[in-house]
Amino acid sequence: MSVVLRSVEWLIARDDDYICPDPFLDPSTDLCNPLRYIPSKTYNMIALELYFFVATLLAWRAWKWPARYMLCLVIGCFCQGIGLLLRVLLRINPHNIGLFIVMDCFVVLSPCAFLAADYILLGKMVDYLEGGKHLRPLTLRWLSRGFIISDIVTFCIQGGGGGFSSAKNITLLKIGADIFLAGLVAQLISFTLFIVVYIVFFYRVWKNDPVIWNKRRWKPLYLAMGFTCICFEIRSIYRTAELGQGFNGYITTHESFFLALDTLPLFLGISTYFFFWPGCYISPPPRPKVINGPESDIPLVERLPSAEGVSSVEIRSPIEEQSTGQGQIPRSSKEDLV
Repeated sequence: MSVVLRSVEWLIARDDDYICPDPFLDPSTDLCNPLRYIPSKTYNMIALELYFFVATLLAWRAWKWPARYMLCLVIGCFCQGIGLLLRVLLRINPHNIGLFIVMDCFVVLSPCAFLAADYILLGKMVDYLEGGKHLRPLTLRWLSRGFIISDIVTFCIQGGGGGFSSAKNITLLKIGADIFLAGLVAQLISFTLFIVVYIVFFYRVWKNDPVIWNKRRWKPLYLAMGFTCICFEIRSIYRTAELGQGFNGYITTHESFFLALDTLPLFLGISTYFFFWPGCYISPPPRPKVINGPESDIPLVERLPSAEGVSSVEIRSPIEEQSTGQGQIPRSSKEDLV
């Protein structure tokens, strides 16, 4: 998202008669280099290989244990890897402003998909646990939808500020940069509020609902999602601080901050879902097979695997009852509730 502000300040700082120097001589004072440094080939190559590797693993998880709502995470991970690849290619010609814009769009916009994955997942988990009452005053219907809408709105604000980047007037360029930064700050606030909702729901369940709290398997996934929220929040704070300092700020002109506070936290966050894939935790249970025939108004339900020590009920049709003698259900098919 820094592409607009960087491009604006690059255009403001650079004189039309400015002759671009050797890009590798002194990048920190090179007005033709929007990054003000030469991206590290070693670190960026390692990062892009890790991102593509994790993206492949997540794609395999999505195929093996379907969770379609997490596809945005997989796609975003691949896009982040492409952005890192473009950073390596930018080393060839650091003055290529077109390549820089494309690269920055991939690197900065891809994490929006990671945030969307957390938004959707929290709604899925609350629905799975049937704990919508613990979201008050929010409702389950508007939990994920509301935060995704806020993400879209803040994205549009940033896009509106970016629309001024093509203006020739310096005043309009600065206004566009301010609008863009305001959209980024709004997005940070939105995600922070999401973390508050996440914490409040967990606390209310722990304090007031032992039935949900004692359910198996959901807490590891929920805590893993909390770890991803911390990682994504670190990255959001870094981006806001980076743009707040401007194009010549210390954070912006040192790649170590980008690698440590952007690339690494995002990688840790998305990698977490390989070990705690939602499809392995909150997949809906298999639905019973129901056969309605003209001879019976009672559905034939197959015995389902037991869950949490409770056996399911098997109901047979009258035809099967007659075959067992005197229309009685055999002992093995009666209800066995523990």
